[in-house]
Amino acid sequence: MKTYSAAKKRLLAHLDLQDAQGAFSDEAFAELGRLVNIMRAESPVMAPLDELEFVEGRWETTFAHFGGKRSAGKSKIHDSTLFDHSFNRFPAVPIRVTRLCQEISAAENAYNNLVDFTAADGRMRGLIITRGRYRADPENRQRFYVEFYRIELVPGVGFTEAQLRAALSSGDVRLSDEQSLFVDLKPPRLHSDVVYLDEDMRINIGGLGGMYVLRRCNEKTVSF
Repeated sequence: MKTYSAAKKRLLAHLDLQDAQGAFSDEAFAELGRLVNIMRAESPVMAPLDELEFVEGRWETTFAHFGGKRSAGKSKIHDSTLFDHSFNRFPAVPIRVTRLCQEISAAENAYNNLVDFTAADGRMRGLIITRGRYRADPENRQRFYVEFYRIELVPGVGFTEAQLRAALSSGDVRLSDEQSLFVDLKPPRLHSDVVYLDEDMRINIGGLGGMYVLRRCNEKTVSF
């Protein structure tokens, strides 16, 4: 049976204050930061790199703040572009982000980010998979050093690659016929600290100032 501390109960209740698209007011965002700081001190798993069985699997992002002023307060469901979710490697084709997930595998050192989206037509569903590898910090057992090395565009379930291309090639800004649906990256050097971890919740603080609250999914992974 899952047990929730008082701080976790307050955090879960606070997350319910997000609007229908997953956004917070400035005051609610500040309170979220305060609650996260309280939870850091009482994480049931204080050294996630030594207990990777708690980290592995598929996680859904309940709240995401990507760091930097531009993303402050951006809702979980939001209008964006392929450019913004590909380290600037795909053109700025409009998309609507509908879900953010992450999948981690200790066997493969995989640290993959997944963005579910709909195209501008509102019908075509697709997935952006940013594939990463992690390595451990030998001294800070909460810190995952991550290198993202490849980005893939994948059609959603029930759609084909041809349909995906067509939907992303119909507007003023478009995916060209010659554009590959995957690009390799020169891995940027990033890190993310798992500052709270239990059987169904994880909180990460990114090296660029991002803050992420994730809940474990009882779903199969799709990226490995």
